[in-house]
Amino acid sequence: MSDDLLLERLLQVIDEGRRTATYKLALLSALIEAVALAPGRDDIPTRAIAGLVLERYLRQVRTYVSNDGTAHELRQITNKQSAVITAVAELHRAAEEANARTLADIQIRLGTEYEHAVQRVEETFVRYPIPLLQVIGRQTVPFLYEPDWPEGTRVSQLRAEGRDAVRLLPGVADRLVVLGPLLRPLIEVHWAADVAKWSGITLEDERLHAHLFGAERVGFPAALRKGLVDLQDGRCFYCDEPIKGTAELDHFLAWSRWPNDAVENLVAADRCNGMKSAHLAAKPHLDRWRDRMDSSLSDLTSIAESARWVSDPSRSRALVTSTYGHLAAGTPLWVEGVEFVAAEGPIAV
Repeated sequence: MSDDLLLERLLQVIDEGRRTATYKLALLSALIEAVALAPGRDDIPTRAIAGLVLERYLRQVRTYVSNDGTAHELRQITNKQSAVITAVAELHRAAEEANARTLADIQIRLGTEYEHAVQRVEETFVRYPIPLLQVIGRQTVPFLYEPDWPEGTRVSQLRAEGRDAVRLLPGVADRLVVLGPLLRPLIEVHWAADVAKWSGITLEDERLHAHLFGAERVGFPAALRKGLVDLQDGRCFYCDEPIKGTAELDHFLAWSRWPNDAVENLVAADRCNGMKSAHLAAKPHLDRWRDRMDSSLSDLTSIAESARWVSDPSRSRALVTSTYGHLAAGTPLWVEGVEFVAAEGPIAV
């Protein structure tokens, strides 16, 4: 299938006007991240998909306070009941009671509740969104994965038969990694519009969007900033010059490409942060980041624990690996100041 046709069909799913739930958008978003997290794999376990879907809804079940001060329980479906949202909301309440602030905290401290919620999400998505995502009109037109089971299939049946995975068509995983940073913002725009419409609120653009999906610019804890500065001996990660004044924390792999606030994706920088902006860093910076992951991983974990921040080395490494492993020749890579170098092609991490 050509890239143009794949993109056309993806846009049909995203821009579908008769959607009655955000499930398909959540599924597509989860698939895009799943292939980036598993470089080289064409089969994505339904359990992994369910975990990524749950992660998206977990922040969205929080009460939203609109500009006029009204509190809203945001709706993800036109029906009154949703097994998925109910399961995620129950997990969120349990997490609040246990003061589990991150997904890792929830998985460790509320393991049973987390597994129960993932199971309920998986059961729903196996029965409906996965078999229905590729239906165009009334016809199933495979453009992402093989339609391996009909609507209504139970996950227990698939697991017993060893078929509990989505099998992507040849080349689709690579194309989703490349197209992901372009598709994700579009998915989120339509997702926010659906939620606003079904929840009876105005689309408060950036504010609602940040509530649903997070924001690049957040208030980093002082302990996190200090820990990263100390780890770098007070020097800018990029130019290695002493940081004067307050350090800036930069997403090494830009948020606009793959949202990731994990400590492993954060570096302390001076004005190089603004110079680099959302560009990909050149190979010397990539090598330095990789060396830090190899030599200072325990230090990064300790910094995150002290600051009560997210640590996710496997996710951070996978996203960087996928991104640099799919570089097109000629991609501008930031070196310093206003200097760039053209990538010769994919770079192994």
